[in-house]
Amino acid sequence: PCILGRLMYMIYGVTDCPHCLRAQALCMEKDVDYVWVMSDWSKTYRYYIKRSWKWETYPIITKMHLDEDGPEEFIVGGFDELQLELLSIEE
Repeated sequence: PCILGRLMYMIYGVTDCPHCLRAQALCMEKDVDYVWVMSDWSKTYRYYIKRSWKWETYPIITKMHLDEDGPEEFIVGGFDELQLELLSIEE
């Protein structure tokens, strides 16, 4: 299948995070593509992701546009921001 022009969400999180699980469930419910990036085992990676995206809590959710020039990734925020974004897409 062609993935160019597609949008997918990246959910950076840890497995014991309720909001991380809710974000995954919401993506499944709304039938949007997402990738789960589990960072349970690397404190260094968790620190790096938080610092890179300037977001202090998990999940850290980004959206990625896939096109001919390569992927572009933008911060969405946390679960609440994802929920607002997906609700606005429906309208």
